[in-house]
Amino acid sequence: MLVTVDETRRAIGCGIDSDLERWIQRLLAGPGDSRKAFVPNRASFGDLYAMAADLGAYFRTHVTEPFVCLCAEDKAVVGAALLASMAGGPALIVPYSLNASVLAELQQWTGYNHAIVDGTRPVPAGVHCVEPRPAGNAWLAGGASPRQPQTEWVRVFTGGSTGAPKMWTKTVRNLLAETIAIIGHYQVDAQDRLLATVSPNHIYGLLYSVLVPMLASASVAAPTPSFPGEIESAARLHEATLLISVPAHYRALNGHSFAKSSLRLAFSSAGMLAAEDAAAFSAQTGVGIAEIYGSTETGGIAARVRAAGEVDFKPYANISVKIVGERLNVRSDYLSPGLAMQADGYFCIGDRVASTPGGRFELLGRADGIVKVGGRRVDLEMVRQALKKLPAVREAVAVSLPVNNGRQNQIVAVVEGPMGSAAVNRMLLEGLEPYARPRSIRVVDKIPLTAAGKFDRKTIVGLFS
Repeated sequence: MLVTVDETRRAIGCGIDSDLERWIQRLLAGPGDSRKAFVPNRASFGDLYAMAADLGAYFRTHVTEPFVCLCAEDKAVVGAALLASMAGGPALIVPYSLNASVLAELQQWTGYNHAIVDGTRPVPAGVHCVEPRPAGNAWLAGGASPRQPQTEWVRVFTGGSTGAPKMWTKTVRNLLAETIAIIGHYQVDAQDRLLATVSPNHIYGLLYSVLVPMLASASVAAPTPSFPGEIESAARLHEATLLISVPAHYRALNGHSFAKSSLRLAFSSAGMLAAEDAAAFSAQTGVGIAEIYGSTETGGIAARVRAAGEVDFKPYANISVKIVGERLNVRSDYLSPGLAMQADGYFCIGDRVASTPGGRFELLGRADGIVKVGGRRVDLEMVRQALKKLPAVREAVAVSLPVNNGRQNQIVAVVEGPMGSAAVNRMLLEGLEPYARPRSIRVVDKIPLTAAGKFDRKTIVGLFS
């Protein structure tokens, strides 16, 4: 199963579609070194495949449905479930949270009857649980009927902060193609030791903390720390070479002592990383942070490393992008099949961008009405309607202004009516959550309109310059 960087680059260079079958065969052939630790002090690669065999036996005798729920955060259990599914088992539902209400909601939504667990989990009544064991069943290399590249492998979720979560299908091609590209681009190999502060229940954690070490024969630390002291301690004890984290954790680490130790690179995704947090981490450790731009449904699109002087984003080598107006359009093997793609295979991203030299781009903010504020999604139309409900407000419009040229935003608003901005703010206290309230409000006699009678966004934004 050991994959070298050169093999990865050759596979990408000759077309990932034509090579996926070879990668699948390599993955299902069994461990290259059964004694090597996958999760140190928890499971070797031999244990990983033994647990997958145990799950495979359970699937053959108990499961007739096309999918099961993966109610686990243990990386060895998650890896074993992926292997067993790849080898002909059912597809996996990956919940965005493992609390009782979410698992019950997804059970009503999808109708799953079986769950893979890593201990006691609050699954709904009547759901059958299986916890894989690294004994009792041998992995039968070559005896499996593997999933084909175009077939569904997992179902993952986004959202949930402002309404029902969105479910996305990820195929074998989606996940394996991206994993192979990550290994090649960042030269991940069997000597690497990964530490993740994000759960494998989210696509970022699933890719970087489970699939990448599986395919590269690397190891990944068992804990998923979140507090600064825990992260630093785990990095030191595991002698981590790669740190997989998120902006909130880098913000917490800003000002906390963090020696470089063995780290060679860090990653950040799931939101825009503040420049000051990136600079503080790199100053303390001497290590750059690769900021990944993308989403659950699109996969990784581009990256930048501020420590290397990069302020804009460079698309990955195997991603095709084009900018039409201010809209970024992407074509890649990572796009979920549920996306509304154009006839030429491109998908129009909901972000506004500007082209920069060298085929790069900078982010200007969201193009649609859904923006992220403090990690939560806010519907700008919802804010507008809350403003319009206030006494004496004739009309209102809410817009987002990008912070640090990224997808982190602040909300501002313009209202028409005989009242002051302080009064508007006071009346919004009960109508909107704190993160959804405009940070600045301008009261005008008439909101600027274009010749077509639409809100003049450019002029409105200019009011806050």
